[in-house]
Amino acid sequence: MAHTRIGADTELLTADEAAELLGVQRQTVYAYVSRGQLTRALKPGSRQSWFRRTDVEAMARGDRAQQAGRKAPTNRTEVTAIVDDQLLYRGRDAVELARAGTFEQAAEWLWRGHDGEPPTWRAVAELPEEVAALPLPAQCLPLDRLKVATAGLAAVDTLRYDLSAHAVLAVARSLLDALVRCLPLRGERPEPAGRHSFATALWPRLTSAIARPKGVRLLDQALVLVADHGLAPSTRAVRLAGSVDADPYSVVLTGMSVASGLKHGGSSLAVHGLLDDIGEPANVAAAVSEHLRRSGSLPGFGQPRYVHADPRAAFLLDELLSDSTVDSSRLRIVRDVIELVRNRNDEHPNVEFALGALCYAHDMVRGAGEAIFVLGRTAGWIAHAVEEQAGTH
Repeated sequence: MAHTRIGADTELLTADEAAELLGVQRQTVYAYVSRGQLTRALKPGSRQSWFRRTDVEAMARGDRAQQAGRKAPTNRTEVTAIVDDQLLYRGRDAVELARAGTFEQAAEWLWRGHDGEPPTWRAVAELPEEVAALPLPAQCLPLDRLKVATAGLAAVDTLRYDLSAHAVLAVARSLLDALVRCLPLRGERPEPAGRHSFATALWPRLTSAIARPKGVRLLDQALVLVADHGLAPSTRAVRLAGSVDADPYSVVLTGMSVASGLKHGGSSLAVHGLLDDIGEPANVAAAVSEHLRRSGSLPGFGQPRYVHADPRAAFLLDELLSDSTVDSSRLRIVRDVIELVRNRNDEHPNVEFALGALCYAHDMVRGAGEAIFVLGRTAGWIAHAVEEQAGTH
């Protein structure tokens, strides 16, 4: 759970006082904490929950602005919540959704809040020529291509300002499909098992490694588990864009821009680089030591939204490390890094480490983790934009 230390001149409120100021029930205050919307303060010698008055008043001002009819982004969401170290998508455990379903099904659940066979996502037969022909250097990161393609697809969609929920979701499905196809093929297209699969289409765009069922399935599960995480920085930016009626392409591009930060969706790139630098299992301690000497910290560890381990990372890493089809030396490096850090300072890997490990284990292109993150998170961004736009009209 997120906490912040306080200074001597900071005015604190109890949970009951914060609830009174916000005009909500005490349990709602704790729900805000679990979603990352409000941060607890640490008061030496006290086990009680405390909140900075300035934080509570800022939240109250945002709610009052919304109630007054001004288009201010809201501080509340029904899309996701974190409760008792569980990540919930509209009340359902995200890990269980990943275990039992597909990314497409999880996205439709986030968008529509009910089950059922999702509509086809292959709404665009071919990329528009204007988008396919956009010149980019061969060495650019996948996220760079996704940003440029999103802007290009917006430019050729003359109906992009239709902000009805039905139209926005139709754009989301076709946009996600088009974004996969804007990435160059690096391996052979796998034969799809059954109907078209988003993860199956994405795999050969990220790696030339053979698309084995367990690997593709893990990619699918990773997409599900990064689809949303409450009001994270990129999601707050997306909701701000939604509050001023930005079109869905601009909403997604806003999210991509914030998520590219190295302290947000971009940290998987550093994890991938660290694991690559290790090379051999015998080098783990020396490589980690050198990385700490240079930067002072390791990427991919710690997640303040959870009291214990990040459940998304725990699930993905368990699946990855039990896959006998993956190079055993690479899996040992991943396992040894996790154990070294855990034994040293009791920190657990987060979902960014899991993404970096997935990319490393399957020899994916540099920046593949960022691409997985933003493609998966696009589902959450769209859900938040639709919720925000519904609340500001």
